[in-house]
Amino acid sequence: MDYEEHASNSQVPIINFSDENLKPGTENWDSACQVIKGALEDHGCFYALSYKVPMELNNKVFGLMEELFDLPLETKMQKISDKPYHGYYGPHPSVPLYESLGIPDPLTMENVQHFTKVMWPQGYHHFSETLNVYANLVVELDHIAKRMVCDGYGLEERHYDDLIESTSYLLRSFRYALPKKDESNLGLMPHKDTSFFTILHQNNVTGLQVKLKNGEWFDIDPSPFMFLILAGESFQVWVTTCNLI
Repeated sequence: MDYEEHASNSQVPIINFSDENLKPGTENWDSACQVIKGALEDHGCFYALSYKVPMELNNKVFGLMEELFDLPLETKMQKISDKPYHGYYGPHPSVPLYESLGIPDPLTMENVQHFTKVMWPQGYHHFSETLNVYANLVVELDHIAKRMVCDGYGLEERHYDDLIESTSYLLRSFRYALPKKDESNLGLMPHKDTSFFTILHQNNVTGLQVKLKNGEWFDIDPSPFMFLILAGESFQVWVTTCNLI
């Protein structure tokens, strides 16, 4: 399905971040900023279509994630953290199908290598390099989205600068196991992230749903070139603090 088909069939707005005409100060930019503003207020999320993260890189990342989660449980449990979801979170009686691993501040190679050596003590340069490149490209997407939000609300440059300076990043990968016979297929309980934005990138796996403002649940498009940008609790606080509503 191409961009036009996605856009016409989606309940949530899709912004084409790969559009060469999407530049600050242009009519296309201003229009997209207002669409994003409305989407966040009405739905709490929007899609970003972007080919800046190449499909070849997508395939490498998702392949490496399979290798990561296929490691022995004892190995994955070595990644511990006093911060929620920054370490390994394994199957729990309330969410038996879900497991995740977090890499704090993945923008520096050193931090990714630290994580990698916990999982592969002998080192795994391809893993570290690929995840670091991927993280930096996704953060570029985050910066553009935040600038568009600030422009959509008509804020001064300093608000964008403050927002970027106050942001720390966590690259969190997760996997859902197949449910056993007579077992619930619920991966996670309904929740809202605490972050400003969560950028969700899936690998053709269906099942995730988002609750719209009207109470309706809708299925997330699992296409790997579609990024779902969700507003978290920090976004709501920021909007209130800036007296935007």
